[in-house]
Amino acid sequence: MKGVGQAVVTAWAVAICLAAMTLLGGCAGSKGKLGAGARLSGAQALEAGDVALARGNRDEAGRMYLAALKAGADTATVYIRLGDLSLGGGAAAQAQAAYRKALDAKPDNALALQGLGFAFFLGGSQNEAVTALTKALERDPRLPRATALLGTIENRQGHPEAALAVFDKFLAVAFDPDVANNRGLSLMQLGRPAEAVGAFERALSAGKNPKFANNLGLALCRLHRYDEAYAAFASVAPESVALNNIGVCYMEGGDKARAQQSFERAIATNPTYYEKAQSNLSRLSAMESVALPSPPVPGAPQNGTSQPSAQLPQAVVPMPPAQAAMPQTVPIPSTQAPMPAPVASPAPVVVAPAPAQTPALPSALPGTRSSRPSEAEKADRSERP
Repeated sequence: MKGVGQAVVTAWAVAICLAAMTLLGGCAGSKGKLGAGARLSGAQALEAGDVALARGNRDEAGRMYLAALKAGADTATVYIRLGDLSLGGGAAAQAQAAYRKALDAKPDNALALQGLGFAFFLGGSQNEAVTALTKALERDPRLPRATALLGTIENRQGHPEAALAVFDKFLAVAFDPDVANNRGLSLMQLGRPAEAVGAFERALSAGKNPKFANNLGLALCRLHRYDEAYAAFASVAPESVALNNIGVCYMEGGDKARAQQSFERAIATNPTYYEKAQSNLSRLSAMESVALPSPPVPGAPQNGTSQPSAQLPQAVVPMPPAQAAMPQTVPIPSTQAPMPAPVASPAPVVVAPAPAQTPALPSALPGTRSSRPSEAEKADRSERP
């Protein structure tokens, strides 16, 4: 593994040198930068790298981490930082090499195992990701991002019971709103919407969140608690969007009259033509004859009627570890809490807030921190903004 570790350092040195050739006119400039870092202690250089990364200066962060390694900083900590930096840039193979080097130094390091799991996931190796994430949680069961990603993978592989067990084990010892939300998604997949409502409400107890509220509305629709569902949609979306969403809920539930009323109100509450609500009305018309309002004629007065556009509601994906999350995030593929099968084809269109993932899967490249880091995360500080 010595060769692997040297390869990681060399790769970063080359990347930094190339940046220096552009910005400073040659690698001599890069050498000077590294020389400045070398005058710092290992801990100081590591902190300087963290500060640079928080400011978005990835090249400077890499220089400082290499300087920290040279100055005698903890080997595992530095390689976790380098792995996080590689993962944040989408370099899965380079990240894997760095995390493995960290594990050579500290075989039981939970954060290195968590990062390795995300690197495997980014590289398309889901089974290896499951193994690494499971080991990370065995060593520290309070890692929310490892929990969220592992549970999300289980959900996507058609194992919602296994995902639920992962989430419940974490929530027995800690709390994270993304994990609570993703637990709700597993319950929805298992056909247990009443319990899912409780999970989404618990997630929302941490603060207002459009994705959590939208998921709560979907779960309430499954229970035919439409007034509460509308309130959930309306708490995070414009009135027209909430009306369109609840119209789809009525349509899915077979209440065509109230569905028509909701779609017409959605159209009437917008200053522009609401194509998706009109499309939903058209689909409803195919199921049963209804009186459809006429689309506006370009250039003709609209008498204050209104209409915008919409998209399918999406469940939150677990977010990745800071530099190491689908959900609600490598942009991690979106995990969805599907609506009941539509009565008409094509499916009605529902509006939802744009996603992020949860633990994103994780919605986004690594770079988001939990407000409640685990003890290992606090001690190592390897997850950066």
